[in-house]
Amino acid sequence: MKEFVNWELIEEAVTEIAFHLKDTGKDFKGVFGIPRGGTILAVLLSHKLDLPFIENPFDCEFDDFVIVDDIADTGKTLEFYENNFKKGYIVTIHEHEQSIVKPEFSVIDKEDKWIVYPWETKDSEERQDYLNDTSPAY
Repeated sequence: MKEFVNWELIEEAVTEIAFHLKDTGKDFKGVFGIPRGGTILAVLLSHKLDLPFIENPFDCEFDDFVIVDDIADTGKTLEFYENNFKKGYIVTIHEHEQSIVKPEFSVIDKEDKWIVYPWETKDSEERQDYLNDTSPAY
């Protein structure tokens, strides 16, 4: 079953993430968005928190930054960033219980729905065999 997410929900989720990040008391230095789904969220979050948008975390001069993505589904993509940026603080909008990487914070439990974000095409096909895909997600 597809669930279409609208921009209003995105804005609410980004606001909730921003409040959570402020409540941590951590001194984050910037926001990086995992391409593709996290980039838009990182821009929105960087504006809300008045933090720099990080284009390339490998060129970053500091370690304490937010890593944002739209979803923690299998966790393969997040695993790469978790392994390479130990001080990165991972947040997502959606999280599936099966994800091998648990974000420090997520807003919504994905359950078993196929999520379609506003920046994706409405005719995106549900791909339920993604757990059998052995190609890297990054």
